[in-house]
Amino acid sequence: MSENLVELATSRDARLSRTPDPHPLVAEIVEALMALSGEAHREVVVDRIAQGRHRAARAASPALRDEVFRAFDAHRHVDGEHPSLFHLRFGEGSHRWSLAPAAIAFIDARGEMC
Repeated sequence: MSENLVELATSRDARLSRTPDPHPLVAEIVEALMALSGEAHREVVVDRIAQGRHRAARAASPALRDEVFRAFDAHRHVDGEHPSLFHLRFGEGSHRWSLAPAAIAFIDARGEMC
């Protein structure tokens, strides 16, 4: 059973890192960060996502928490093709998440177009 869970997590991580399309949780992370003025502690972001899904939720489940963390990590590293969407506000090891400058510029540009 635990081997199957490890395989599932590994396949999800591989899928997150190679897909050009953002993981569905990425939009929820962006929405949460935007509602929180562009940055917040990761636990606040995860709990806000959980509450957005289920109004009665007080805190995220461990499974949702882990999936949000993996989605955040997969989209905070810059590669040649895809700009980083997120970054750690106070550097590696920080739990303060924020939108990357490229993401903020994209959101601002989209807002001007609407």
